[in-house]
Amino acid sequence: MRVSNWNWSEANKMVGKGSLVRVRKAAHVIAGGVRQRCKVGTVSRPMYKTGPYAGQLWTARDNGQLKRSVRVVERNEEKYGAAFTMFGITHGLVRVYAGNKLAFYARIVEYSSPFMRPAVASTKSQVKNILENG
Repeated sequence: MRVSNWNWSEANKMVGKGSLVRVRKAAHVIAGGVRQRCKVGTVSRPMYKTGPYAGQLWTARDNGQLKRSVRVVERNEEKYGAAFTMFGITHGLVRVYAGNKLAFYARIVEYSSPFMRPAVASTKSQVKNILENG
């Protein structure tokens, strides 16, 4: 059997898009695990109204802010260029982040009582299944 008129570039684009869909799906599974393991604080207060840091957003505390800050981010290829190219397939970059301006303490919480690393470890079999089988 002989395959003629095979368009490699078109096939590579289809494979690349399919693999990126799987990676996005796996990232959302990891993000869900992170949200389940994320600590929720007990202190809630508005931002400081007096003192040297008055009016600064980061002085406010809100229950569940860290959990709400967990998100899946995909790198914009048009803006930043390709994340990497392998076998002629351009792959995007998908990451799971925790923390933002209001939940600046995500790194501190992760190193004192981890929530992201155990979530990644616990969802490993699900992620492997998604990446292998779709």
